Amino acid sequence: ARLILTVSEYSRRDIVDVHGVSSARVRVATEAPAEAFKPSTNHQQIEEIAAASGVPPGSRWFAYVGGFNPHKKVELIVRAHARYAHEVGAEFAPHLVLVGPIEGDGFHGALDEIRIAIAREGVEQLVHLPGFMPDEQLAILLSGALGLVLVSAAEGFGLPAVEASACGCPVIATKESPLPELLEGGGLFVSPNDEKALFDAIRLFSEDCDQRARFGRVALERTQLLSWPKAAGVALDALREAAA
Repeated sequence: ARLILTVSEYSRRDIVDVHGVSSARVRVATEAPAEAFKPSTNHQQIEEIAAASGVPPGSRWFAYVGGFNPHKKVELIVRAHARYAHEVGAEFAPHLVLVGPIEGDGFHGALDEIRIAIAREGVEQLVHLPGFMPDEQLAILLSGALGLVLVSAAEGFGLPAVEASACGCPVIATKESPLPELLEGGGLFVSPNDEKALFDAIRLFSEDCDQRARFGRVALERTQLLSWPKAAGVALDALREAAA
């Protein structure tokens, strides 16, 4: 290839380091949230979408959005969430909504293992798998969430965290991604296998509403620096350069 397009400086570094490609041949077209992702202040709609996802009225929740593959570390999220739930008691614990396709995922799914972990931890009443959710509904769910949790082994970009941030939802996200740079100040960033750090982040988001609100405001501000037209411009320039 004359040129290589990727979605972040983080991915560019990996492409250069792992594949031995010259950095001069790599162009970065950064992604952005879709227009549907914006803060909702319609509390009735938020409660309705949350209820449809399994969250009882008046309860709080964290969200995960994505596939159910081993590298997404969803089982780790379940364990850390369950640890906090057991500490404070199920009556006071936030719920956990795992949004993503639960049928027909051919990419090495780990859904059975995740369900086993939920049962083993005894948090079946607190963890919900509503399946795929359209962007418009997802934006409403994220607008009311305590935070979006995405602690994958690696993310080339981490679009679900950026989409959540565009809804004013703070993030608990993996350090193995561009998210600590893209969303600096918009949440907490943890190593993918650090269950204690994830537990501590869940506790802080659950108990410190002022800090969580500050994270949410910064997260929203950071996403306003990203745009699909800007990304399209970079991609078009790369195509023209490669074709010259």
